[in-house]
Amino acid sequence: MIDHTTIILSNLLLSSLVAGGAWAQSTETQTGSGDTNSPPPSAELRDIMDEQSDLRHDLKILKQDIEQIHQRLEKLDQLSELQRNLDIALSQLRQAESDKDETRTRNLEPKVEKLLQRINQARETMDSDTEIQNRVSEIRELKQQIDNLPRSEINIRSSRHLHLAIGHLNELKRMHTILRKSDSSSEQQHDAIEKNLDELQERVDFDNELVEIESRRVEAMQSNNKDDVKELTQKINEVLDEMENQPQIRMVIPDALAFTDPPDSRHKSNPGEDDNIILESGQYFIRQSWSQATDYPRPYFVHVPKGTKGQEFPVFIFLHGNGGNAREVMPILLRNRKQLAAKYIMVFAQGFQESWNIVSERSKADDKGFIESIVLKLGSFKNVQKDNFSVMGASNGAALVNQLLIESRLPNIRNFISGVSPLNVWQHDGAQFKSKGLDNNYRNPATPMKGKRLLNISGTNDELVPYEGGLSKHIPAKDGKLGFVAAEESTYLWAKQMGQVEKKLATPSWKEGRIEVFSYLDGDVLHYKVVGAGHGATHEISEQSLLNFLEDSGLAKEKEK
Repeated sequence: MIDHTTIILSNLLLSSLVAGGAWAQSTETQTGSGDTNSPPPSAELRDIMDEQSDLRHDLKILKQDIEQIHQRLEKLDQLSELQRNLDIALSQLRQAESDKDETRTRNLEPKVEKLLQRINQARETMDSDTEIQNRVSEIRELKQQIDNLPRSEINIRSSRHLHLAIGHLNELKRMHTILRKSDSSSEQQHDAIEKNLDELQERVDFDNELVEIESRRVEAMQSNNKDDVKELTQKINEVLDEMENQPQIRMVIPDALAFTDPPDSRHKSNPGEDDNIILESGQYFIRQSWSQATDYPRPYFVHVPKGTKGQEFPVFIFLHGNGGNAREVMPILLRNRKQLAAKYIMVFAQGFQESWNIVSERSKADDKGFIESIVLKLGSFKNVQKDNFSVMGASNGAALVNQLLIESRLPNIRNFISGVSPLNVWQHDGAQFKSKGLDNNYRNPATPMKGKRLLNISGTNDELVPYEGGLSKHIPAKDGKLGFVAAEESTYLWAKQMGQVEKKLATPSWKEGRIEVFSYLDGDVLHYKVVGAGHGATHEISEQSLLNFLEDSGLAKEKEK
């Protein structure tokens, strides 16, 4: 039995190794600074660097092992609590039967049966997790054997896919957990989870084929059986070629439900009862896997305003532009939008490689799944208004806002704000909206949900995203430069999708200084045309205007009258 002392000692050991590993990393970076006048490393230095490499590998394995210990201990804590409750219920049932108290007996029997079911389920879960973990250990050991072989193309490719196989098994374990917890989710979400689980299981079965052949190849190499090595090497190449042609697995709903626990919630007294947890300010993570990363912790930063006990807040999610950094944007926006920050939980999500996956950006991550994950995760906290989320993006972030509006089916997101990026020609081809697709081909027609509210902001002198539409001078796309729909036309296309039946406005509904406002559907779809502004036009919009739109204060409707 593993007790809390073991966990504490493990964490102390991990902390000391992390500190040593960080220092060693710094030393290595300085050694390999690129100075062409530096002498080649001595034998002594190579020995030190080899030991550093070995320690980093050991540290990584230790961290994974400690995480497994945490998870195992949590399950044992839950199982012991269930068994304790069952022992009490059985004692009460025996006493009721001895007293011939039929009413109490009838009441206790379902309770005992339910506890037995939960215990059996918990034990099955632990057995399944143990089986997967043993398989992970086997593949990890095989990968280490491959890594110790002379470097070659097949060894490098095989090692990479064995690493992915480990990620698939960990994801499979997580997916089973999600499926068990999905009873309270919608039928649509439950079906999506099962579909993802089936796809992932097929990929795991495919991985097993590689593991089996690669294990035989290693054995043949160790016994110096050259004929078997040659035959198995050819088979492995065929399997690897087929693997690399497999489509990426998208884990949208699962990632939305299987979130990374916030600080201090992992060992809460009632694990799994998120309805009683208060969301606090801090850094959180959503884990995702895609073509560029496996089990990658994607960060987002949360600022919760001060409120009264039991108060629930709406949520405002901000998406930075290309090259942006959520951690750096957060204090700026909190300082400049104090009223907003006092009323809303402010969330700052970080794009992978400082970009959002639209058309031809650096990131290939599943950003829709990432944002939906944040929405569903935060919606589980007690101090969050579950059906009142807003998403605002600037530039590249606004392009993601448009794509979310096209594809997302989450009812929780009410308001969308796109700053200096109307629809691009991949998202709407002039006839219909387009979903992004697995390979960013934007071929499939899409029908966005109705009932959403949109505020678009654009500057007439924007040199990056032309106000009147057409090709950008600077933003690349698959076929050259990225093309955009004209800002006013883009807003009208959204208004029509949301139910607008009148023609496109030729003149603004009202003016605010140099800002011309085009209003559709009683202010549910708005376009702010900032005359003379460039790509920073979003900064021209007052905080009160943003709040009026978010809170649907009626100001827009009064101005139209």
